[in-house]
Amino acid sequence: MYSKNMQEGAALARQASSAVIELKVLVERTAEKVRAAERQAIGTAIGQREGDDALRMFRVAAEDLQSADFEAALLQARATTQAAIASLSIGRER
Repeated sequence: MYSKNMQEGAALARQASSAVIELKVLVERTAEKVRAAERQAIGTAIGQREGDDALRMFRVAAEDLQSADFEAALLQARATTQAAIASLSIGRER
């Protein structure tokens, strides 16, 4: 029979996993914007493209990383991970 603490820990582990996956999605979206900006910067550097699109694209990526949604996802991932650790640690420290 599993203890109540272990069942709660498993539920919190699922929540932590979901929170980290949500954060990962946001990071992957921003990473794609950075990769596009990088391609634009390289194209400009070798003379295939003109303009300041790379700068604009990097600014958009930086704004994503500073957004309330990103911060909330990061905080949620941290909090749920710590909660899972605390719950699963109960009774294990001796």
